[in-house]
Amino acid sequence: MRLGIILGYRLKDDGTMTKRLMKRCDLAMQYIKEFGLDKLIVSGGVANEHTNVSEAKRMKDYLVNKGMDPDFIIEEDRSMTTWDNMEFSMKIARDRGYDVNVVVVITTVDHYLLSYNTVKICKEYINDKNINMVLYTDTVDNPDE
Repeated sequence: MRLGIILGYRLKDDGTMTKRLMKRCDLAMQYIKEFGLDKLIVSGGVANEHTNVSEAKRMKDYLVNKGMDPDFIIEEDRSMTTWDNMEFSMKIARDRGYDVNVVVVITTVDHYLLSYNTVKICKEYINDKNINMVLYTDTVDNPDE
């Protein structure tokens, strides 16, 4: 099974998605069109205290609005950090008994420019030598406006 995980990004104070988070969703759609996935987890909790909606909910709504089947998308809506994104998403996959052989981590390039090692975090929470990890990202930083 090929599982995709979109890493969340904090919503604006009015509860709408930033351009950066929309880009991550667009990247997921691009990957699915080119290479296919069996399931997609949108991962992100309520990181902005000014809103009561999760990043996962907004991502799912965005993707469904773009024509994606809602049953294809799983919401992970508790995470507050990249560590949480991977831990909770992999827990969902394991709890559902998915036989995952590839995890595609989808995010924007800015995520790899932070002070922590995003690749190491992702691999650590996959924690299975039989699962290949693919990182799918854009190549140009896209700051929010």
